[in-house]
Amino acid sequence: MATWRDGPEYAPTVRPAAFVEPPAAPLEAPARQVHAGAEAPSGQPVFSPPEQDTPDLASLIPSTVPGRDPQLAFEVVTSAVTSPTAWGAAHTAPPAPPAQPPPPGLAAVPAWSPQQPLTPGSAPVTGSIPAPPAMQPRPELNPQQFPAPGTPQWFAPPDAGQRYQPPPPSVSLGQVVRTVTPAVLITLAIGALVNALAIVMLALSFGLSTRIVYRTAHVRRLYLVAFGLTGLVAGMSLLADDFYLASALNAASAAAQALCWLMPFALGLVVALALGKGERPDPRP
Repeated sequence: MATWRDGPEYAPTVRPAAFVEPPAAPLEAPARQVHAGAEAPSGQPVFSPPEQDTPDLASLIPSTVPGRDPQLAFEVVTSAVTSPTAWGAAHTAPPAPPAQPPPPGLAAVPAWSPQQPLTPGSAPVTGSIPAPPAMQPRPELNPQQFPAPGTPQWFAPPDAGQRYQPPPPSVSLGQVVRTVTPAVLITLAIGALVNALAIVMLALSFGLSTRIVYRTAHVRRLYLVAFGLTGLVAGMSLLADDFYLASALNAASAAAQALCWLMPFALGLVVALALGKGERPDPRP
């Protein structure tokens, strides 16, 4: 048992009144173990040779059969082709009934054996894999022949599909702004900043959007959706406020102002897609 003399970590947290030995019983003494070599003789033993005659060690070797000469080949009783294996059972026709004599005037057809190859188009043998299909002629890689040099076709221009098509040019932000036109972007910016002019600026930008020459149908459809959302918000405000026109006008102005923020991005995306694909401007009405 550890005490305060074994180190400070065993000291009690509360100072005792006196230091006394613990009232613990002493440990029992272990039992004495007997040494294993106590009974061994003290003197070194002496071994004497046997008195009778011992046999020769060569006579103690058991007799063996004659060994095989490694220079000789193995004797094969059956071959892998003729022995009854799984491959031979799968590629051999089942036993057929006794052959009947052929009808008068017809020659006898020899039976098929596994040693004969399967010809294309032959009927598959029962119990084997199907016969390979007939080989089709290989198509020509270049069926279209080039014209002979010196002929008029030799100097003729290639077809439209064979001509070099340049890759579409990269679209820049300035090109998108010029295509959408600054007038449309300025009117939408005014409507996005001034709530009282949002509806007027949205309508004015629709009139100026006729100068956009790419995907005019998509541009017109975007404005129709914007006007439809503005009218829907105004109608819902009228129904909610008992047909109060001032409240409907404020709600429509807020919706138009939000759409003035979104329309430049929508128009720029439509125009950028058209320019990126190399589309041509739409014809003027």
